[in-house]
Amino acid sequence: MSALSGSQLSFSSPVSRSSRSPVANTRLPGLLAQPSIVASPVESVKSIASFFTKLRSVSSPPRHSEFYLQDELSVFLVDGVLFRVHRFFLQRESDVFRTMFVCPPTQDGPEGLCDDKPIVLPEVTVAEFEGLLKFLYDGGTSPSPFSTAEEWVRLLSIASRYGMDRIRTRALHELEHLPPLDPIQKITLARKHDVQEWLLPSYVALCLRRQPLNVLEAVELGLETMVLIAMGREVVRDPDTLKEFEDHRQPLGYEEFMTDVVADVFGRGLSGV
Repeated sequence: MSALSGSQLSFSSPVSRSSRSPVANTRLPGLLAQPSIVASPVESVKSIASFFTKLRSVSSPPRHSEFYLQDELSVFLVDGVLFRVHRFFLQRESDVFRTMFVCPPTQDGPEGLCDDKPIVLPEVTVAEFEGLLKFLYDGGTSPSPFSTAEEWVRLLSIASRYGMDRIRTRALHELEHLPPLDPIQKITLARKHDVQEWLLPSYVALCLRRQPLNVLEAVELGLETMVLIAMGREVVRDPDTLKEFEDHRQPLGYEEFMTDVVADVFGRGLSGV
């Protein structure tokens, strides 16, 4: 009986505070250092999430200024057809698109997020937008994504309209190296897309060719240009002009000499010449 009492005494006797291990009385730092009041499960989860969020924000490496892409898809309506494409390529090439994407949303909400509220691109054809997207998604690198002048003209058109200087330059370069455009086409495109460097060479070609302007060409060029072309054709064939060339052709070749003559004829009659 006494042995049993000793056993019970040994088991149930309280242990003094001074005999407890000091580790058991030490609070854990950081996340596990909780107040004496037990938190609810929801509060505990929030506390843990907050801790790891702060930890991640401190330890995350910096984002690259150019190649950390946060791209989105936008819906465009072009001539009755919907397109859904990446913003990145468009805003990279064009200040117009870049501004478009940062404009405050309308009262009906932002445009371009769904088919019901697309971004409308007025006066753009489906073929032009298709060509632009093909060029952008193919990287715009050699070999050429297009094989015809018509495709490059469409790309020139939309690139000029939306201020895509790099793509416009590429289109102009390709059009110079494809089978040459007719001078009438080049004049028309130069006026429409402000390609001033195409004008004078095209005027010279029309003045030097054997055939005069036909009715359709005259209508295409307009009255003022038609008259100046007719004057230029007369001057380059004038005996005095030919004699002057014979006397001063060194170091100028025939076409170079006649270019100066045609430029004098046009003078300031047309801007950019």
